[in-house]
Amino acid sequence: MTESAESDYVVVGGGSAGCLVAARLSEDPSATVTLLEAGPEDRHPWIHIPAGYARLFMSGRFDWKYETDAEPGLRGRRIKWPRGKVLGGSGSINGLVFLRGSPRDYDRWAQAGARGWSYEACLPAFKAIETWEGPPSDLHGTDGPIRNGPTRDLSPAGRAFVAACQAAGLPACPDFNGVWYEGVGPNPLNVSGGRRISSARACLKPARSRRNLRVLTGVRAHRIVIAEGRARAVEGRGPDGPARWAARREVILSAGTIESPKLLMLSGIGDAAALAAFGITPVIDAPGVGRNLQDHLVVRMPFRTRPAGTMNEYTASWLGYLRMGARWLFARRGPLAVGASEASLFARVTPGAEEPDLQIQFINFSFTTMAEGLHPHPGIALVVGQCRPDSRGEIALASADPEAPPRIVPNYLSAPNDLHVTVEGVKLARRIVASPPLADLVEAELLPGPAAASDAAIADWVRAAASTVYHPCGTVRMGDDDAAPLDPRLRVKGVAGLRVVDASVFPLVPSSNIQPAVLMVAERAAAMIREDARG
Repeated sequence: MTESAESDYVVVGGGSAGCLVAARLSEDPSATVTLLEAGPEDRHPWIHIPAGYARLFMSGRFDWKYETDAEPGLRGRRIKWPRGKVLGGSGSINGLVFLRGSPRDYDRWAQAGARGWSYEACLPAFKAIETWEGPPSDLHGTDGPIRNGPTRDLSPAGRAFVAACQAAGLPACPDFNGVWYEGVGPNPLNVSGGRRISSARACLKPARSRRNLRVLTGVRAHRIVIAEGRARAVEGRGPDGPARWAARREVILSAGTIESPKLLMLSGIGDAAALAAFGITPVIDAPGVGRNLQDHLVVRMPFRTRPAGTMNEYTASWLGYLRMGARWLFARRGPLAVGASEASLFARVTPGAEEPDLQIQFINFSFTTMAEGLHPHPGIALVVGQCRPDSRGEIALASADPEAPPRIVPNYLSAPNDLHVTVEGVKLARRIVASPPLADLVEAELLPGPAAASDAAIADWVRAAASTVYHPCGTVRMGDDDAAPLDPRLRVKGVAGLRVVDASVFPLVPSSNIQPAVLMVAERAAAMIREDARG
């Protein structure tokens, strides 16, 4: 080993959860913390400019470049799964939409066996992580690290979308993270002062001055060393070669929905027969590791519009780029200060549904594929996706090589209702576009286009065009049943001193974007870890 270090806690993964957990644990001056991150520091300027997420996706510089297996439900297509490979993880490259989801999502977690994770139990942590910059509310925090608030300066087309939803008979929602989330309104964004507020910036950066916190970037964890029923260390590769990081108290896996189950399996925790097939000696037979994979599948419907201040218009000339850049540089406002989506609609499309089962996001630009770039004409898009998909997939080893990517098998649309809800969502999107004042702006629906008039034709297009909206979760779920790899305190069953803290622990995917839920889990986990250390 070229490096051997020991600390009380070793946190594997410097993403949204890992940065917060490491920062919180280091608040105890008697505890030493080592944070391991495979990617580089988050210094690139496009990370901190909200609209820079698109450039980050395209460059691949801070991306693990994952890809799914061929998906039968999507005509055998392989879907690109960008995940952050940089300090801050996917929270440093995502679209910055800061939605908690439905309060009932967390009650369903508790009902599914995650005792102690009801909405009532989770709300204090949601409040603790945030400083809300919107209208005062008892359901929001005022002194947490993650500053967020409603989208400022909705574009003309964004305002038209909100008004058209209401003209179509759908209610307004003043605060999606408030009492209830049904209806249409501006998205909350983790943006403040025109800059991205990631957990790397807001939580970890202030903590790095503490002498008891060590942050290492550019390192790859290969396996967890387990001896006498306890996690003792993490082995991997540092900048100078093989390395080992020992943990006196706990190893905390925050490597994400893909890498956390992979690391557990490489360490002998998983389906014993599957591990043995790769020559890995099973330590704990835990078939649930890697299972229960969930994700939000969406279709993006682009429209050509009249000139309306869309991003397409700004990027059509150098003058437009200069105007955008100057407004951000001098006022921290304008298109560069907005994330991927300005506004959302949460609606019910299933008869008898007790709560919204569909989300439509408005984006102030249009494209056919990200590789081709924005259309040369003014355009917008509506992003249509089911809130709570029934399809389940898995993460599985493809090799015993710790640096080889695992197999990603989402099984999109394997549950028939997922396709049905998406088709109904496309029809609702069309009804909104046909409503004023959006109808006065839109000139043509580009995809799926007027030829896709029947449900069957829309379904065919969904299978040909649908893709991820980057919310994978659930692969190391917590629960009190025997099939759950974690207990409700996020401890790996059968191994002492080993915990998982990231989106993989979710029993069920939240109804919307998942970053606030990840941060909430990390906040609660840090408190649990400190409680357990005190005995």
